Amino acid sequence: MKRLISILLAVVMGMYFADILFAQHPGQSIPEHPGKEAMLSADKVIKGIKDHIDKVTKANAGYFPITDSEEGKDLRLKFIKIHEDKVSCIKKEDTYFACVDFKTDDGKTTYDIDFWMKKGIFGKLNVFQTKIHKKDGKPRFTYQDDEIAVCPK
Repeated sequence: MKRLISILLAVVMGMYFADILFAQHPGQSIPEHPGKEAMLSADKVIKGIKDHIDKVTKANAGYFPITDSEEGKDLRLKFIKIHEDKVSCIKKEDTYFACVDFKTDDGKTTYDIDFWMKKGIFGKLNVFQTKIHKKDGKPRFTYQDDEIAVCPK
């Protein structure tokens, strides 16, 4: 019984000191309800998406590559604009997204691509998914409005 109490005490002490010693910001506690954090600003989300697009297009001779799984095609698209007025958050998942317009090289077809982002371990926003939302204005899927909030500027 003494051994069990000693082991439990060691585990509890280890957890307590690990939180203090390995905290990213000593003196600050980890939020009890992580999903209740303040929503990121639209400007931060836009910057994260622009940085991602710049990085990918620089590595691909100025084009953004994406696979159109519905049509079975690999696309090389030119960036047009981010819909800065519609940067959104899916509250229950702490996920951010925005629509971005691209055109095919010949300029005949427009794609609205959604970029999905989450905060990484160190708080940096990372794109974790891109999806073709619309082709020439025709939606391929819709969102449930009750799950989405528009990010503040």
